[in-house]
Amino acid sequence: MYSKKQASYINKTAEEIIKLKYDCNSQKQEGVLIKKVCDFFDVLKNFELTQPQIQFLYKFANIIGIPQYYDMLLKQKNNNLKFEDIHIHDLTGMIYNASLTMEEEKSFHKYQKIVYDKFKKGTKNRYFLTAPTSFGKTFIVNEIIKKMNYRNIVLIYPTLSLLAENYIKLLDDKFFSKYNIHTLSDEDIDEEENNLFIYTPERFLSMADKKEDFKFDFIFMDEIYKIDNQFLIDNQTIGENERDLSFRVALQLVCMKAKDILLAGPYIEIVDNNSSSIQNFFKDNDFKKICFNEIEIVNKSLLEIREKKEYKFEGLDFKINAKPTRKKLETLLKILYKSGNKSSIIYTYSRSQTENIAKWIIQFKQNQEVYNEIEDVEKQEKFAIFMDHIKNAFSEDWILYKGLQNGIGIHHGYIPKYIQKEIIEFFNQGVLDTIISTTTITEGINTSAKNMIVMSDKKGTKPLKKFDAQNIAGRAGRFMHHFKGFVFSIDNNFSDILNSDSEELKNLEYDPNSKKLEVDIMMASEKYLTEDQKLTKKQLLQEASELGLDMNIVNKFKTIKISDKITLYKEILKLNSFDKKRLLNVLNYGNSLNWENFELLLKCIFPIIENEDLQRLIINKTPKNFSALTVKVSKYITNGFPEVLNFELQRKTPDMAVRETSKLTYNIFKYHLVKYLGLIDILLKYNISKELNCDIDEINSGITMLISLLEYNCVSLDARKISDYGVPFKVIKYLDTSNLDVLNSFDKYEYFVYKQIKNKFKIE
Repeated sequence: MYSKKQASYINKTAEEIIKLKYDCNSQKQEGVLIKKVCDFFDVLKNFELTQPQIQFLYKFANIIGIPQYYDMLLKQKNNNLKFEDIHIHDLTGMIYNASLTMEEEKSFHKYQKIVYDKFKKGTKNRYFLTAPTSFGKTFIVNEIIKKMNYRNIVLIYPTLSLLAENYIKLLDDKFFSKYNIHTLSDEDIDEEENNLFIYTPERFLSMADKKEDFKFDFIFMDEIYKIDNQFLIDNQTIGENERDLSFRVALQLVCMKAKDILLAGPYIEIVDNNSSSIQNFFKDNDFKKICFNEIEIVNKSLLEIREKKEYKFEGLDFKINAKPTRKKLETLLKILYKSGNKSSIIYTYSRSQTENIAKWIIQFKQNQEVYNEIEDVEKQEKFAIFMDHIKNAFSEDWILYKGLQNGIGIHHGYIPKYIQKEIIEFFNQGVLDTIISTTTITEGINTSAKNMIVMSDKKGTKPLKKFDAQNIAGRAGRFMHHFKGFVFSIDNNFSDILNSDSEELKNLEYDPNSKKLEVDIMMASEKYLTEDQKLTKKQLLQEASELGLDMNIVNKFKTIKISDKITLYKEILKLNSFDKKRLLNVLNYGNSLNWENFELLLKCIFPIIENEDLQRLIINKTPKNFSALTVKVSKYITNGFPEVLNFELQRKTPDMAVRETSKLTYNIFKYHLVKYLGLIDILLKYNISKELNCDIDEINSGITMLISLLEYNCVSLDARKISDYGVPFKVIKYLDTSNLDVLNSFDKYEYFVYKQIKNKFKIE
């Protein structure tokens, strides 16, 4: 394009955008404006710009309210605009930019600043923020904390991965060095000092059980849509289908525990209906809504690939003649590779399907002789030792290993956390060009993907909702990296779902007409209960009281039904003193499992177990009449994930073995079993303390240590913190035991991670 044509395009488009800006009278129109600005800057990055044009674009980006677009443009074009080059008539833009700047190289966009300004000292600040995935909610939260200078803070994230990611960011921010940062629910807390707690909802509830009277100045709760089961993922994230209960109970507690609260999530529909359950929640708890759902800071451009043979899309002209979906995907990838735009996430509906698609692309790349060349020597060396680790610790026949060899990552809930983390890092560094994922990729994970390729309009067995589709599409393009992301849907109804009506968020604890779970009945206000529900609540509390259960005990483990607590306590009352001691001594010296005592424990908790997989593991017996669960728990607490994996590899293919071991570890052990063990631990200690007339804390229990071994693979405080961060299993074992034989058995990757961890967490 000639410079005159460029100048004409810039002038004409800028004029249209400015006119559009001053005609805006709704958020929807502002959303259209931002998208047009994204398109404008996306074109400009390919122009040779003059210094006056650059100066104009500086002012232009500030008028729009997103100065970062200008910074991104200069970064991509390697232009350096000096202060003395700015004319006096640009002073207005500079002043506005200064109002958005927080510190050097950090600034708000206009909409972040609106949220930031809502928080004022000396008032009650409670807000519900809904905005797109690229909005930058975490950045706002950190700046609010700095502005308000809160002393006791809780940040609640939906996953341990996000917990760990934000923990590391806070460690790198000098402001937060004045806080004692806690990630575990049982750490010692100095209430006179500054404390910052980073938790999942489950950990927040666990900490609240232990510190019932502790209050906080500010609580942030992310992904708040998870209070409503209709928005949860189907069978792709561990225990996900049950987590709405944890989120609702945690939210109720949050409202009791802090004055200032920010709840946030993407694309949440809030109906302005005074009688809706979410509006009832707002009124009862003094929340105000901040809605920026229409403001897509990174624009999305969508192409449907179905029956047509010829396509023109964002400068790409191509033909797809083959009918099979697989061939369409291969043709699209070929076009993207040829254009130099290789960074793609491929969404599909299930774990097994991620593996199938990986096999397609591996074969396609090998046929096309497409190779990933890693130019950076440091990245090349790290990737090489990581690959050796995967080969030796898992199997070279594992589909993930084969995919990595070909520049392809696989991401789903049954891949060990430290491997997931490395896959995302290698992808963002350009070592990998493709990630194939289930909806786990929408869990707040930040990638540099330009493209999202959608291979299914389902999540597990259920159709995607509009909310899901928006979240998936939202992963195309990243703020400060791209002005625009590309979404391709192949042979499905994804675009129809994107254009469908939104589903209203609900909180059933605030709906007087809803069918409620028993836990919700106990947590909800009386005015939102039916007469039958009120009667149920009264009867349960009366039965617990008649059994001699103190209300402080009844109120612990809030996500477990009181009827289950009553049932389990009755089982404990049947035991004689000797058997109660056996339960306390469920571990032998050296933390090996006492199989006979563990079998007795399983017999006690079995009547309240609802998970079918856990039930089967208890029912299935070995020739010596021990449950399959006992055998697997024993292997796991002795030598962790690798021991169980090696056992499975003897009988199954590597793909199946890794999946089964991950399901057992992350779903059964860390999610379901620890919940039941925690309940029997507290009820047993409570019963014995009553019999001995002593304080409950004086009762030593091996169950407590067993829970730690199942949840973290370790017992020491430092090792448990590192376990959350996500590191190889041997590294955890060495940090927990200081066994030099373990250290000496490290491979190069494990030793590399160990040195990183020592430096990051200042471990001696």
